[in-house]
Amino acid sequence: MQTKAALFRAVGQPLELASIELEEPRHDEVVVRMVAAGICGTDLHQVKGEFHRPTPMVLGHEGAGVVEAVGDAVTLVRPGDEVVLSWAPSCGECPGCRRGRPATCRVLNAALPKGTLPDGRTGMSYRGDTVYRGTATGCFAERVVVSERVALPVHGVPLEEAALLGCAALTGVGAALYAAQVPEGASVLVVGAGGIGQFIVQGCRLAGAATIVVSDPFAARTEQALRVGATHAAAPESLEEVLLEAAPEGVDVGFDAVGAPSTVATALRHTRDGGTTVVVGLPAAGERYDLDPFELIRKEKRLTGTLYGSLDPALTLPDLLEHVAAGRLELGGLIHERFPFERINDAVAASLDGTAGRSLVTFGG
Repeated sequence: MQTKAALFRAVGQPLELASIELEEPRHDEVVVRMVAAGICGTDLHQVKGEFHRPTPMVLGHEGAGVVEAVGDAVTLVRPGDEVVLSWAPSCGECPGCRRGRPATCRVLNAALPKGTLPDGRTGMSYRGDTVYRGTATGCFAERVVVSERVALPVHGVPLEEAALLGCAALTGVGAALYAAQVPEGASVLVVGAGGIGQFIVQGCRLAGAATIVVSDPFAARTEQALRVGATHAAAPESLEEVLLEAAPEGVDVGFDAVGAPSTVATALRHTRDGGTTVVVGLPAAGERYDLDPFELIRKEKRLTGTLYGSLDPALTLPDLLEHVAAGRLELGGLIHERFPFERINDAVAASLDGTAGRSLVTFGG
């Protein structure tokens, strides 16, 4: 089966649109015709050379589309179903999956740096050579073949907006509701107001946080965060002053949506004694955090991480759809611009420029 895909070959080179070969779906796999895919920070890490994974690679893991065909053993979806892609299907056997944390799946996490599916295949090739998959998905393509457990049914949401549910919303809202379990009336700090940060803000609002402070160097991002629920916004250089007014004793929960050592330190420093700091953003490969142990010991702060919302996406997606249907969770307003697939390099460039909202790639036909 042939499909057009965007190949990442090397840092500094534009993504190359090419016709690649897809293996036919196996008994438990489905063919999804992509409708939209978001440009995620994980994709940008690869584009910038901050992740080191094999190439050529089809990036993209935050997407939505329509099921076109299914293997003979598929029971979860049917042709014609609208679906969101989950990059972390549960294997059901490893310790993480048995605890309901498929993003920590040992099989999956062994596959991610190798650019393969969990079973070690890629199912993609170009002129006889292997093509690798970004985040075990590779949805910067007009069609993709994935396990039926990757294709989660979605309803009541335009697919272009639903694409954001595939990563940014599940990750950000989940960080607030499930990982941090933000208490009603809490004060929080969100460092970084990109795609994930905007959904952390919304998750904190859904949890009933009373004070939501957002810090980001891009004014357009902080303005957007204020629109979706933040109560205070600050550039990094004015954060101390804003927090002195909004949360003089420190915040109950600090979120880092960037992942850089400096931003993690900022979130931890402004978390109150006995509070919790949650690292959501992914760092570049090889980064290390320089921590003062007395922040954790004498001040009894808790430092933890979260991945993909800390619960099984197959279980949490219906909750998010319910929030969207009730008007409590915004999707469409967080899309910065829609780019046709032929302009995917413009979408990547816009994301690298720090625009407010998600850059979305749309697929015609």
